[in-house]
Amino acid sequence: MGISTGIVKTAALAACAVAAVSCSGGNTGTPQSASTTTPSATVTTLPPLTRTSAAQAPSAETQTETVTVPAGQPAQPAQVVPCVDPSSDNVRAAVGRLGTDSQGGPFQVIGHTGGNSADGCPTLEWALAQGTGIQDATSQYHVLFFTNKGNYLGTATSYAYSYTDVVKSTDSSVTVHYKWLSPDDPFCCPSNESYVDFTLNGNTITPSGQFPPKP
Repeated sequence: MGISTGIVKTAALAACAVAAVSCSGGNTGTPQSASTTTPSATVTTLPPLTRTSAAQAPSAETQTETVTVPAGQPAQPAQVVPCVDPSSDNVRAAVGRLGTDSQGGPFQVIGHTGGNSADGCPTLEWALAQGTGIQDATSQYHVLFFTNKGNYLGTATSYAYSYTDVVKSTDSSVTVHYKWLSPDDPFCCPSNESYVDFTLNGNTITPSGQFPPKP
């Protein structure tokens, strides 16, 4: 008996349909494509930073130590002394070296450089000493010289003269006025006179002028 060609085709199609169902895992309809899973990165969000101002920053504890410094002693003012002090040791010693006048009387200071150390003393200082042994107008005198540091430099002349006086002085010079008698002059009124300038150069005193005759 012969098999119809149409029946064979129908059977083949049916077999393919069964096979298709079996391949799809029993699901009917349109076959689904395989899904692909892509891994994603995990992002962690941190809280925002909080800024602390200088005023809010905790302050470190500072330890201090107080040291008391004693106050310095105030400067003492320089002692003010006379330029020439007749009672000082150096002047008294210088006068003592003069000896006595022609009548045996000791000398004593009757005049000297004025002023004091606060005002400034001259480089060349002087003192006038009078002998006490002669009690009339012919009393004898010596002019003594000192530095402003108190050093004794000596006398204006080797001899003591009458009618002697200091009339002018500068920083480094002293002018002495001398008078002397002529043979006929009364004691009150000498007719001769001269002026002698004594100038200090270093430690040397140089005179300039006429001296009276030696007594």
